[in-house]
Amino acid sequence: MRVVTTLFHGNPNVGLYGYCAVAGEKELLLLGPRLNDAEHDELQEALQAELHHVTVAGTPMPGLFLAGNSHALLVPVIAFPKEVERLERLKLPVKIFKGKLTCLGNNIVANDHGCIVNPGFTDAEIDDLRDMLKVPVKRAMIAGVDTPGACLVLNGKNGIIHRDAAEHEIELVKTTLGLDSLEPASVSLGSPYLKAGILNNQHGFVISSLSGGPEIVHVEESLGYLEGR
Repeated sequence: MRVVTTLFHGNPNVGLYGYCAVAGEKELLLLGPRLNDAEHDELQEALQAELHHVTVAGTPMPGLFLAGNSHALLVPVIAFPKEVERLERLKLPVKIFKGKLTCLGNNIVANDHGCIVNPGFTDAEIDDLRDMLKVPVKRAMIAGVDTPGACLVLNGKNGIIHRDAAEHEIELVKTTLGLDSLEPASVSLGSPYLKAGILNNQHGFVISSLSGGPEIVHVEESLGYLEGR
């Protein structure tokens, strides 16, 4: 496991510029364009993933717009046809989600056990998500924030959540997503919006270099990267 501390384009929101996905047995890193070759090599080494440059809705922020699990990679309806075709060519299980909330990465967090979403999704949209992801879907706010995807980062059976999440919110998320552990955390010296500051898969993680040493160690431990060392 390797940790990379960095900024993308001078921006600490590294989790918005990338998305980690699995296509069959292949680990993929979907990354917005315009990083240099040295950064490419460092990210690929840390995440042990095949790098592909993609845009969504004309932006270099796939992490902001994509969400899903092994059954579906959810892409917002505002994505351009060529962008959708690009993802499909990578053999990803692309599903177009036709909803008003288009920043799916902020509004949805899912795994193969369950899904937590923004309370603003309609009943019909919840039904669509359930059909696409093939898991139970629950609405939830976390620490007064209606974008649960922005407040959670997962790694297998481990996760981290908004530093101010209430105990009943932690238990709801753990139960819905089938997690063994879920720890409050922060990035970038106190930010509770974890997804923006972290890009990760089972092999390692990239975190905003504005994060303090104790924050990085806590993320590493809480997401289970130290297990088996």
